[in-house]
Order: sequence, then structure tokens, then C-alpha cells
Amino acid sequence: MKKTGKRVIAVALVVVMTLSVFSVGAIALTSLFTKSNTVTQVAGGSNVINANSVEEAIELMQSTPDFFADASSENVAGAGEDTNGADAVVYPTVIIPGISQSISYLADENGNPAVNSNGEELSGGLLILDSSTILPTVTNNLIAPLGRALIRQNDNDGKLQDAVYNTVSELFSIQASDKTGNPVNNLKTVRYDTSVGGMNQDDQDYFYRMIPMKALTHDTIDVTTGEVVQEAILDENDLYLYAFPLIGDPFESAKGLDEYIQFIKEEKGVDKVNVVTISLGGTILTAYLEMMKDIDPEYSDINRIINVVSCLQGTDVMGDFYMREFKINDPEHPEYEQFFFNEFLPMIMKESNGYGTLGYLINIALKIMPKSVIYAILSGAVEGIIDTLMINCPQFWAMIPTDRYEDVKAKYNQIWTEDDYSELAPKIDKFQEARLNLVDNLNAFAEKDNRLVHNVCGFGLDYATKDYNFFGAMRSSDVTNSDAIIDIDSTSLGATYAPAGQYLPDDVLFAEDAIVSPDGSIDVSTCAFVDTTWFFQNQHHEVGRNDVVLALVGRLVTGEIKSVDDDYAFPRFNGNRNTRNITRWRLDDASALITNYNDGITYDIEGNELTCSQADMDELIAAYKECLALLQDTICEPTAADAATERIEDAIYRVGHNGELPVEDNSMDALLEALCEFLDTVVTAVSGPGNGFSDIFQNGVFPVK
Repeated sequence: MKKTGKRVIAVALVVVMTLSVFSVGAIALTSLFTKSNTVTQVAGGSNVINANSVEEAIELMQSTPDFFADASSENVAGAGEDTNGADAVVYPTVIIPGISQSISYLADENGNPAVNSNGEELSGGLLILDSSTILPTVTNNLIAPLGRALIRQNDNDGKLQDAVYNTVSELFSIQASDKTGNPVNNLKTVRYDTSVGGMNQDDQDYFYRMIPMKALTHDTIDVTTGEVVQEAILDENDLYLYAFPLIGDPFESAKGLDEYIQFIKEEKGVDKVNVVTISLGGTILTAYLEMMKDIDPEYSDINRIINVVSCLQGTDVMGDFYMREFKINDPEHPEYEQFFFNEFLPMIMKESNGYGTLGYLINIALKIMPKSVIYAILSGAVEGIIDTLMINCPQFWAMIPTDRYEDVKAKYNQIWTEDDYSELAPKIDKFQEARLNLVDNLNAFAEKDNRLVHNVCGFGLDYATKDYNFFGAMRSSDVTNSDAIIDIDSTSLGATYAPAGQYLPDDVLFAEDAIVSPDGSIDVSTCAFVDTTWFFQNQHHEVGRNDVVLALVGRLVTGEIKSVDDDYAFPRFNGNRNTRNITRWRLDDASALITNYNDGITYDIEGNELTCSQADMDELIAAYKECLALLQDTICEPTAADAATERIEDAIYRVGHNGELPVEDNSMDALLEALCEFLDTVVTAVSGPGNGFSDIFQNGVFPVK
């Protein structure tokens, strides 16, 4: 099965939100050509939020224990615990992955992957788009109505809005659902009827790329000494991946999960499994627990549950989308227009290459269309994606926040009143009931044999932070406290929060029983599982980039750690860091260069011969050892990780190029960005936020005589 790239997800969603003919190609190109992982491009380090406050917070907690005091907890030992605290019985673990980590495909009449006219498989983790039809679909549908709207400077007859709607509907039609909640087309999901250790090489590589747990299943060896720095704590033959479809019903996926658990139990000869959910996987666990409570109220097939940034109570990203609540046009918030029409696109471009130049140029180019035409384009795009992908798909409804479900339900009242939806409405309501019962179901699970429920969460970010920052257009971005994708009250099952970057009110902050985060933005005493939930400040949803999160999850799986009081190396509140480049590429690169070095000659990981000085090799060894030491430190500090990454990448470059990494001159890029920003600001000052050139005359700035 071909694994298609996932950045097309970001591109498609940006198109949905901006749908500018001028921006689509630019966004795609900048996404594709600036995400390379070569040393030359990344050696300058990445822009991450500085979390020095974590160290300060630890010092504060030590000096003022009453202020950040943990609620009393009882450290309960699990059944079969050995003298080291880990489980004596090794249970296999089934991972229920996130939204883009299961591969689905359009199947032909024989059940095989269908291909387009270019011979490409129609498959993907989130969106399945036929790249061969994108250009002709856009051209055939949009050129005439767009040209007409540009000439007339309006879309009073709605033809452009209809054309945009039809374009989006056609592009996303492969994953459309009918009014029964079932896929319109023959969609299949790639299944893995073996452990990770039993997968073929391609599937295993894909697993470790999507869920980077290799450091947990393989010994980490210092190649300079041959010593094992960190022993593997998990066996990949005990790891299983349960893939499920995005387009479908969570309860159908829950049935599949139960069948998969029975398969694992039989194959491994055990009576239980551990369950690890990631992100969207939390919705499948929610449905599974509800489904099984009458069949097996003690949930006897599960040993331990670990939820990692899991969607347990929905996300406001999805609530905003269903309710069409974007930071675009609101009389009570005039700043929204300024943000969307002037700041939004440059912000997206900066994520790709560090500069918003192209975004400012697109802002100016969009002025050829009046604001009313832009709104028509946006309305058509949003309506198209909701009607095609979301409104009939139970799995998308499962992502709507619990506290907004009734409002969304009222907006789409026809689903509960029209006969055509008689099969869909009960499916949607059934999941909402399951989510309302989730904490009770988890408590019922935990009551038996002291079994544990663990949650690992990120907090302190709004939706406009870091990757996927196009979600900053969601209205809830201003009031959320999240991992930039899922709100903290969802992943933690109940944390009380202030918006990211703000403090809790004094009556919460200084409450006697409060357990407040170092930044003062969340109180975790209100969580359902207070003493078995961990929080990483300013940690983005993509937690696979943080080796400490993965190390914690591994020790939760084995039972080595059971509560926040077990091991201060993994405190309740931690920081964030990005070690992805180190763990995925640079350690292997450096290992090959060091191992193959002999008297000024070495070979890289691909077997290419290189010449290097002893001094450069010594620096590479030192940088390599610094990275190994960093990975043993479980208190996250982003600047240390960034410095170690930059050092090893620079050292690798020296060995490969016999010299230091050249300093890139970005002065021209900075100048161009500043110039384009200035021009955009001037045009906006004259026309007003979002107004096109023709609006200048209509709003009275230059009245026609």
C-alpha cells in the first residue's frame, strides 16, 4: 500500500478556509519545498516556544509547596507487580492511532486499491484526493464564474458561490457519506493482522514514522563504547496497531476493536491487553467502553488504559467548523477582519519557511475581488466540505465538544426530523451518550483489580501556534487552552482552564484543593483521574516529537510508573521539547560516520566515502554524546534540545563537507518580507480590512463624482 504524503491535508484545509485561486499553488509549493529534513536546511535550529518558566516553576513549587501542593493520593500497586514496580505479566498492547495514522483507500470491484489516470493509488490517512482531477475540476468549474465575478465585481446571483461549492464537493467526493452515515464509495482501511515485529519492512517503517516508538523497542547503544545507554522497555512483538476508518461510525470501529483484541489474546495466549489511544483513537475507546458495558461490565479484556493527547470530550476546532464560527466577520469583534484578511495568510506562510512574504503578496492580490466575493468563495467552500465530508459522517460528529453538542444539533435539526436521516440520527446520539458516560465507564473499569487509567496531555497553546496554525482562524482560538488541536479539558477529562497565556481567577488559583500548573493557567484537581494524568506545558499535539512523552508512555505500559508520585523524573507538570530530528535521523547518521571512521576516511549511512579531519570527527563524537545524554534527561527544556540538534547537525555537515555549515544570508528575505508587509499595510489602510479595490469607491474613501 502506497503511503501518500500528509502535508496535502494542510494544503487542502487552507484552501477550504481561504479558497483563493491565487494562494493554492503558492501554499502547496512552500509546504513541499520547505519541509525538507536535510542538514543544510535544518541546521539553523527551529523556532519553538521557550519554556524556561518550567524550571522556574519547579523552583517555585519547591520553595512554596503549599501553593502548588498535590492532592493526597494513594499509590496503588497493580496485580502481578514485580519488585521493580513493573508488571510481572507482560501484556500485549494495542495502539488505537490518531486521525491521519490509519490508511484508507478507494477499492475497485475486486477490493484492490483503485488508481487514477496517473496510476496513483487513491489512498490517504485523512483526505483521499485524486490529484489527476484537481486542476481540470477547478478549471472547468471556476474559471467562468470567477471571471464573471471579477468583471462585475460582485456575485449577486450566487453563481460563483455555487461553483466553489460544487468544486469542493467534487474534490472531496471520494469520502462522501450518505444519509445513513455510511460511505458512498467502496472505502477500505489497511489492517495489520500481526504485531509490529511481524510487519513487513514497509509497514514497520510506516509505523515507526507515524508513531516513533523505536527507542522503546530497541536498545540505544553508544557506538563509541559499545555500551547500552538505554535498554528497550517494550517488545515490538507485543505491540499491535488497530487501524480504523475516518469515514464511518465509531461504534462499528469499536466492534472491530473488540474483534482485534480477541485476535491478539488468542495469538499471544493472554487474557488481557493494554490499550493506548492517540488523539482521535480516544473516540473509538469511548464507543468501545459503552458497547461493552452490558456485555462485559468489568471490561475483563483490558489491563491498562493510556490516553495520549486523546479526543475524549471533543475539540472546539470541530465545534467551530460545524457552527461556521470563524474569525472573519463579527460586528462585536472588528479585529477579526484585520486578522483574517491581513494576518492569516502571512502567519501560514511563516510556518512553512519563516517568512510571510508570499502571504502579504496574496493579501494584496486578493484586493482585485471585493469583500462580498471573498465571502461568497469562503461560504461555498465551507458549505461544500461540511455537506460532503462532515454532516453525514458519525466519526466527524464524534469530535464535536460535549458542551456544544446540543447547539450543533439544533443547527442541523433536519437530521433529527427528516425521515431520510432515520438511520443517521440514532448513530450520532448514541455516541454522544457514550461520551457522557465515559468517565463512569472508565471508573467501572478502574474499580476492578486496581486497574489504572492514564492520561498524557499538552496545554498552554492556542490554535494559531506552531504546526497547523491555519486553525487560528477558528473563533475558539482566542479562548482555548490546548495542545493547538484538542482542548485541555478534553484530553485531561476535566481540567479547569484559563485561555492560553492567561491566569486562572484568584478564587480558583488560590483554592485550598487546587493543583495549579506552573504557568497558572490550569487547575487539574477537577480532572477525573487526578493522580494518573501528566501535563506537558506548551507541548504541541504532535507529541511523537518529544522523546520524554514517549518514554513516559512506555513506562506506563509496563506498569513501572502508575501515578504522578511514583517517579519525579516524570513529574506531573513538565515542559516541551522537539527531539524528532535527533531520534529519527541524526543519531543514525552520526553512528554511521563514527563507526566507519578510520584515519581521515569515513562512510555515511548510504555508503558514500567522505574525508574529514580528526578535529571534525572529535566534534561529531562530542555532539553525538551530548544527544545521548539529552535523551536520558526527562525534564523537558526546549532550548537544550534545539542546541543539541543544531550542534550534531553542524558536526555532521562538517564531516560531510569538510568545513563548517555556511551561514545563510537572510537579509534579502527579511527585506522583501518587510517591504511586502509595508505595501499590504498601506493598501489596507486605504481600503480597510478585507476590502477589494472596487470597495474603495463604494466605502466612500474615494467617492465617485
